[in-house]
Amino acid sequence: METRSASAMQQGLEEDLYHRVSEYESIGAFSPAEKIAAEMAERFVFDHVALKDDETFWEKAKANFTDQQILELVTLIGFCLGMGRVLTVLDIANDCPLNLTVDPDEDPTYYAHG
Repeated sequence: METRSASAMQQGLEEDLYHRVSEYESIGAFSPAEKIAAEMAERFVFDHVALKDDETFWEKAKANFTDQQILELVTLIGFCLGMGRVLTVLDIANDCPLNLTVDPDEDPTYYAHG
């Protein structure tokens, strides 16, 4: 992705980690709570119905987050997903292309909006 959170970059988010965040489970750069939050986001996007009934996942989530934090995480994930889709449907995000490759030089034509 070519979008950046200025505050995250100022707080030390490194370019390599930024491009490898989808590898959250295997690269050893994330805390257990961060891994659960990343898994929650990934599963919410790709299979929210299965996530809803996964008692084992929710036990892990509740061991790391309060109910309030879980609500805030799920709400933020839903908001970001929804806004991305709104911008895509309305073709508003064309001024901010998102590269879908780790190295945009690999295939500079391969991008998505929103």
